[in-house]
Amino acid sequence: MDFIRRACISIWAKKGKSFLMLILLFVLCSLVFAGFAIQSATRASEDIARKKLGGDVTLTLDMDKLMKKMEKSNGNFEEIPPLTLKNIEKVKNLKAVADYQYIVDAFAGKVDKSPVKSDKKEDDNQAGGMTVAGSSDGKAKMPDFAMMGTNKTNSLATFKNGKEKIISGKPITNKDKGNLALIEKRFADQNKLKVGDTFQLKDLETNKSQKFTVHGIYENKEVSGSQQFPVDFMEPANKIYTTVDGAMPFSHNGSLASAKYSMTDPKLIDSFKKAAADVSSVDKDFYKWDANDAAYKTMMQPIQNVASFANIIVIITALAGGLILALLVLLSIRERRFEMGVLLSLGENKAKLIGQFLVEVILIGMIAFSAACLTSEAIGQTVTDQMLNKEVQQAKDEEANTPSGGMQMATVIGGEQGEKPKGEVIDKVDVHISQQDMVEVGGIGLLVVIIATLLPCLFIIRLQPKMILSKND
Repeated sequence: MDFIRRACISIWAKKGKSFLMLILLFVLCSLVFAGFAIQSATRASEDIARKKLGGDVTLTLDMDKLMKKMEKSNGNFEEIPPLTLKNIEKVKNLKAVADYQYIVDAFAGKVDKSPVKSDKKEDDNQAGGMTVAGSSDGKAKMPDFAMMGTNKTNSLATFKNGKEKIISGKPITNKDKGNLALIEKRFADQNKLKVGDTFQLKDLETNKSQKFTVHGIYENKEVSGSQQFPVDFMEPANKIYTTVDGAMPFSHNGSLASAKYSMTDPKLIDSFKKAAADVSSVDKDFYKWDANDAAYKTMMQPIQNVASFANIIVIITALAGGLILALLVLLSIRERRFEMGVLLSLGENKAKLIGQFLVEVILIGMIAFSAACLTSEAIGQTVTDQMLNKEVQQAKDEEANTPSGGMQMATVIGGEQGEKPKGEVIDKVDVHISQQDMVEVGGIGLLVVIIATLLPCLFIIRLQPKMILSKND
């Protein structure tokens, strides 16, 4: 173990070069630590972003693709294939699914009960020629009622936020089948309907009527006449909730408007989307699995840019640091040829001589690594804040310069009318050095030190003591 003692003596004797190597290894460890810490902060931010946006994945029409298809076809609207329960029947059984909700948007005409009239309505011309459905005789007709089919009304945003509440009867649940309806209090009062009574609705395309049973009565706090268009079916009092199979005959092509799945854990969203795409038979050209991806991208874009740059820093630092370290070791070996020649002539093993140089670098590296462990968190936080502030400002400038105009796509009844959580840019992350980071950085540092030391030491292996001493003379 004499080579270890010689390594310690050499470090102390050559304080200047040892200090230079210490600074180099400290910078190397600090930058690599910062890169790994930023990666860890990015992963933590991804979890936070998903939790803020909720663990819901919605299968719905891909409006971006539809717009592009319309542009390519010069406005000729391609028929959209229907989304049926058969297409997605296996998705609800996936392990990641905690709950699910189907939505059907539909319209209906009056038969034996009259809709609540809009306070704004004076004549049909005020609707601006707005039509929604066509009948079998080829004439367009204005609906009297907006229908929403669902398998669980209590999960709808309007019921959860208190905008609507059931005052009589029961909500619609997964167990309910057939033509059951939840009607609004004003519509029930006007037509003297109570729970258990029946009324009829007419499909505007086929003119066929179906009988519905009042399953419950709800109250909507929105006042009459508050809608933009003064038409009956957009009045809050004329919105009827029913079961999925009850609304299907009234919907266009018997299609679902959307299917929403709540995850057991928001972290499972990505794996669920892949699994759902595999077990379902959904036309990917028209529909998409959306986990509020646009908002997620808005939140994560700046920090992901910083993380990408941090990856580059780690790679460049490891390569450049290794090359500089190898050069320092090579210069040290060339300056110590006489020492090596004497030791080899005295019978010292070449492996131990190489071990001496390796121990010298490792001992200095351990000191640098320990110092970096104490300071890298503060350095990483400072670097991250500076880089993230620039990225956030750039994202805000791009958002401000993006035109907000364009074609707005919406349904007249709006599907489920709850607003999705908005994605606010993540402009602050907490950088922490974990034990896992220390292990990974230590491993990378040790690997760089070994390679950068062994490569120049090949110079020792190929030389004989006489040759080294003669060159020194």
